[in-house]
Amino acid sequence: MTHRREGGLAKFRSFASEQLNPMRVYGYARVSTSGQELDIQIAQLDTAGCKRVFCEKESGTKDNRRVLSQLLRRLRPGDVVIVSALDRLTRGGPFKMLSILAEITSRGAAYKSLAEPWADTTHELGEVLAALVGYIARKTREDIIRRTSAGRERARQNGVKFGRKPKLGVAQRQAALARRMAGEKQKVIAKAYNVSCSTISRLKPPDTTG
Repeated sequence: MTHRREGGLAKFRSFASEQLNPMRVYGYARVSTSGQELDIQIAQLDTAGCKRVFCEKESGTKDNRRVLSQLLRRLRPGDVVIVSALDRLTRGGPFKMLSILAEITSRGAAYKSLAEPWADTTHELGEVLAALVGYIARKTREDIIRRTSAGRERARQNGVKFGRKPKLGVAQRQAALARRMAGEKQKVIAKAYNVSCSTISRLKPPDTTG
């Protein structure tokens, strides 16, 4: 859902000016539930000079929000995204916040938060801030991957097995295998254990060569 301040002929003039001026100023407003209103945020973004405001009623912890994705895809070099506060972009934690900000700057656009003056890449120090945000986002992701990999390795060393849990327990596999090797039809065995025939066909006797 988007909001335009202009109406009638002014809409056409605004659209024409967007074509002549490569810099477009977009606003993004979000509330978590349908019972909340966007009016205050829209008014703040209008005052800040946004020509178009993208509005959304979705939880800030939800990934892949449709309207936010539309806004990000629309961005071109020189555009500006303004929010009333950074938590309007996401409540998914620092990494998700940095990722969204890094995506904005990666498209050549700038961002500005009305509630956090430091979060403004439209001024002379904007390029430095954008580079810093991109670096922090990248390092944060690398740290998460490294910690996750280390945790999985420790768990594996402690005997934790990853992947899907077997549909049949050890005793069930042994019993089903014995029935199959005795000549019983796989379809009958599979029905007895409520599994597919392929599960029964994949059963193998334990390796006793070692």
